[in-house]
Amino acid sequence: MNKLIKKMGITALILGMTASSLTGCGNKEETQEGNAELRVLNQAVMTGQLDYYAAIVGNDQGIFEKHGIDLKTTEYVAGIYTIDAIVNGTASVGMMADYATINRIGNTLHDTDLNIFSELSGGEVQNGGLYVAPEYENDLKAIDGTKGFITQTGTVSDYYVAKAIEYIGIPEENQNLLNTDSVQTQLSLVQQNAASAIYASGSTAEKVEGYGWKQAASSQDLGIQTGSYLLASKSFLADNGGLLADYLEGLKETSEFLKTNTDEAAEIIAKETGAEKEDVKKNIEAINCRVGLSQEGYEHLQEINDWAFSHNRFKEAYDIKDFYNTSVLEIK
Repeated sequence: MNKLIKKMGITALILGMTASSLTGCGNKEETQEGNAELRVLNQAVMTGQLDYYAAIVGNDQGIFEKHGIDLKTTEYVAGIYTIDAIVNGTASVGMMADYATINRIGNTLHDTDLNIFSELSGGEVQNGGLYVAPEYENDLKAIDGTKGFITQTGTVSDYYVAKAIEYIGIPEENQNLLNTDSVQTQLSLVQQNAASAIYASGSTAEKVEGYGWKQAASSQDLGIQTGSYLLASKSFLADNGGLLADYLEGLKETSEFLKTNTDEAAEIIAKETGAEKEDVKKNIEAINCRVGLSQEGYEHLQEINDWAFSHNRFKEAYDIKDFYNTSVLEIK
């Protein structure tokens, strides 16, 4: 396998790695054919996200087992809770979205033991956007100071709402932010017309439209990029490099299965979770898997980092590259 980490710069992180580069990873002595002993990996997953789908399908298809892994998962409604699980020792690895990652590290800067060891997804959002209650469809500025924008505080929703407010051109300080704890709560507010606006994508966007709300701007109009990142503690990364390299290889294979066998994958997930198969398919189609670490992913995180610091989300500026850990990706 080619060396995955091309260059670690002094003032910028240069990572020349793509998903297709991640081949042959892991401790081969631990995963030789005929070795029936599986290594347990406890993963905290986020409902309806790529890590959640990949865990279900990867286990169903025996992909993680093929790589010598007994993948055990615990489900949470948001990435902030998956990382709480790592911190309190319930899980060893977890996924967090871009803004939530920046916010968590920024607010625990001198206390955290968390490191980013891979991206999981990233790129421009291809669907969804800003949706508004029908009365604001033809006058977006009339939203100013009304019922409010639906969000989930501490998650990437905060950043999307800020981008929407900037797009509309109204003062951020005048807006009400309606904090929710789940997609179901968000949809309830939309259905009751108890809010003014929401950013939504995937199957959630379709449900919002089904309640009569109107798309005021696409994700591309808002300049929305997305990214999710895998984190673990420094000590776990130091002690389990081979296991995590094999885990990333399993994630890559499972993600390819999701994209090339979307109908079958959606059926597996729907049967396991009770979700509607068509909703699952739409969510899979909206995902852009990106296993490894890339310059694009770093620049995206740092852009959000700069925005969060300038909006007083934490007190001290920092460079997210200081919390990158490339040790797993360097295993051949």
